[in-house]
Amino acid sequence: MSRLTASATGCSNLISITVSDNHDATTSTAVIKCLNHTVSIGDSMIVSLGYVGDSGTVFKGYVKQIEREIPDDAYVITAHNVLIRAVDYFIVSNNPENPISYNNIKAERLIKNLMALAGLTNYSSGNTYFSLGINYPVEVNLVSAYDFSKMIADLVAWGLWADRNGTVNFYNRKPYPMDGLSGQPGDVADTPLKTVTDSTVLSFSPGLDEKDLRNRVVVYGSEGIFAEAKQATSYNPRTGTYQQILPAGFYKTAAAASQWIDSQSMAQNAANYNLALYNRLADIGNLTVLGDHDLDAREVITVNSSKAGINADYYIFYVEHSWSSKGYITSMQLRR
Repeated sequence: MSRLTASATGCSNLISITVSDNHDATTSTAVIKCLNHTVSIGDSMIVSLGYVGDSGTVFKGYVKQIEREIPDDAYVITAHNVLIRAVDYFIVSNNPENPISYNNIKAERLIKNLMALAGLTNYSSGNTYFSLGINYPVEVNLVSAYDFSKMIADLVAWGLWADRNGTVNFYNRKPYPMDGLSGQPGDVADTPLKTVTDSTVLSFSPGLDEKDLRNRVVVYGSEGIFAEAKQATSYNPRTGTYQQILPAGFYKTAAAASQWIDSQSMAQNAANYNLALYNRLADIGNLTVLGDHDLDAREVITVNSSKAGINADYYIFYVEHSWSSKGYITSMQLRR
C-alpha cells in the first residue's frame, strides 16, 4: 500500500481527519484534529485524502467551530459543506405585509432562487414538471432558505444536497439504485461508480429492514385538497418483485401537508411519488473497505463479494472517511 497523504486548508501537523455524509443529512461534516492551524471561523475549508499519487478532494465547505484540547495541545476544527449557508440564511422580509412572493414557478426554479439568497449560485437541477403558486402566490418569510427548499424537495420526493465540489444539487435521487423505469420526471438509470471486491473489503454485513417502509401516503393541500396513494404489496429489492410484506390489510402511513399544494393533480403526484419512495424493503449492508477517496454518499457501487455470495449494485446511503497516521478506512451503509 502506498504511503498515506492528507491535506486540510490551513492545517498542519495533522493527527486525524473524519469526513462523513448521509443521504438524509443536511450537510456533510469534516472534523480535523491538528497541532497547528491558521484558519478562522467562516473560512473556506477543503479536505483531500488518499495515498501518494492517488488522492482527491472529499470535502469542501466552511469552518464552523474551533476547539483547543488540553493537555494534548491540539486543535479540533469542525466544518460543514456549503449548504450550511442555506441553513444559516433566515429569510425575513423588511415588511411582514410584503414577503417574498412567487407565482406559477417551477420547483427547481424556486429552490434556485432561494439558494441564491444565501449566496449559493453554483446550482444544478433536473426538471420536476412541478409548479407552485398556480392559484395562490407562494410567500416565503420567517424560514431558512434550506428548510423551505427541503419542504419542496420532500413533496416531490427528490433529493437536495451539496456535493464535495461545492455544487448544490436538486435531482430525482432515490436512496437506492435507480433503473430509470418508474416513469417519474428525472428518473435516470444509475451507472455504478466502481466495483468493490473482497480484496479491499475489511467487513461486510448485509441484511433486510422494513423500519422505513410505508405502504400508504396521504397529502393535504390548501382549501381542503386531499390525495392518497396506497398499495397492499411492497417492493422487495432482493427478488425484484412486489410481495405481501406487512400483514394483509395493514398499512403504515406517511403524511405530508403544505399550503402550497393548491391543485388536486399536484397533491396526487406528491402522494404517488412518495409512495414509490417509501413502499419498499431496505436491503442494507454495512461495508468497511480500505480508504478510498472516490467513494461518496449518493453514489452507486457494485459489490462483488464471493465471501458474502453477493454481486449487486448498492447505493451509498452513508459514508465516513477516517484518516490518521495509523491508517485510512472508508465505512459505508449501503442500500438497494
